[in-house]
Amino acid sequence: MSNSSSASKPTKNGIPDNGEDLAFFMGEKCSVEGAVLDVDGAARIDGQFSGKLRAVHLIVGEKGHVAGDISSETADIMGSVEDTLVLSGKLTIREAGRIEGQITYGSLEAHEGAQLVGQINTQGRATRTEGTSSLSNLRSAISQSARDTGSAPKPADTSPASDSDDSES
Repeated sequence: MSNSSSASKPTKNGIPDNGEDLAFFMGEKCSVEGAVLDVDGAARIDGQFSGKLRAVHLIVGEKGHVAGDISSETADIMGSVEDTLVLSGKLTIREAGRIEGQITYGSLEAHEGAQLVGQINTQGRATRTEGTSSLSNLRSAISQSARDTGSAPKPADTSPASDSDDSES
């Protein structure tokens, strides 16, 4: 019998629930303020964290709250995050998840009820959302941003060139 079998690891929302695969875990009754945390692996925050946090994968539990300068490759948010969140990969926001501030990600999975408030950046484009965004409002904001930034093809300019005569003088 192998201890590395993934079938034997209990999960909650597809996330290891036993702490076995976590490099850092902070429980619901913990509170850390003004810390600098650099985790070479997955970090799960179920309590209150304020400061600078860098991890390979960040998990914020349903009762977790993370504030400050946060960077990671990927994140799964069930609780709340505020200030700056920068991800190079996938951001997953669960039903009760809320993110407020400057948000940068590579790809997004937002469940019904997820909330995003602030400036949202992906692949070099920014979308400003006012108030709280639900999944449907987020889709509208992204579509509007694509129209505003000219991502959609523009019709060709068929007007005659007025300066072509000037180039021969």
